[in-house]
Amino acid sequence: MNNWTDTREGFARLGAEYTPDYRGYVINVLDGGEEWYVYAWNERTGVTAYLARAATENAAREILETHAGLRRSGYLCEVFASDSVGHCPEDATGVRWTDSKRSGERVRVLLCPHHGEVFDDWTWSPISQYRDEWGIAPEEGITGGRLGPLREGEQTWVVLVDNTCQAPYVRNTLRRALAKIEPTWSSSDYVSAARWLASNLPDDGPWYLTRTELHTIRIAVERRRSRYPAHRAAATAATDAIAARITEASEHAIRRRQQGLS
Repeated sequence: MNNWTDTREGFARLGAEYTPDYRGYVINVLDGGEEWYVYAWNERTGVTAYLARAATENAAREILETHAGLRRSGYLCEVFASDSVGHCPEDATGVRWTDSKRSGERVRVLLCPHHGEVFDDWTWSPISQYRDEWGIAPEEGITGGRLGPLREGEQTWVVLVDNTCQAPYVRNTLRRALAKIEPTWSSSDYVSAARWLASNLPDDGPWYLTRTELHTIRIAVERRRSRYPAHRAAATAATDAIAARITEASEHAIRRRQQGLS
């Protein structure tokens, strides 16, 4: 839990030092203004080391809480762990990045604390600082779709959820499709998946969905939007985003099947 102790003007410690909940501290290094330094506890090395800079105390606290895993960043680690695990499912808290001397393009990888030492010769930034300076969206990265862990021997795909309206929207879409007299899906497998998802799809993400589940949601969403153009015009950016992520993951699942990769 994010328990700040020893808090005084210009200094705050996250957790009690020499206890398991200790995570580091933030400190203002300017007498006549604000420039906050964030120091994080590294359990592996046993050292509290400099992590990042921030303009305000609240920003510094957010960086440390996110780095410690006490605050969700809204981003996922991009490290591919294994065929059975897929990409690392943990929250990303930092970014390793470099500028390509050959092309001039910026290359960056989102990393969780466990994989934070990958590409240790690249520049490191806390995810909030990199986002503010360079811009980054949660769905960026992982070209061609993000593989999730195996579930009952079947590969899944990761779909990010970053708004509280997205899960209710998808569940409601599935229930509407199930209630129609005219069948929405051509296979009983899709119907079974729709019934399960309509009741069990969680509010929080990320979602780890099988190929069948992706296709089930995609078909229901596309038919709802095609039949009700007024609803489509009034769709929010959040529902557009979740529909686009489902479609992208579904297309990637199709390509992998065609290529015989899963």
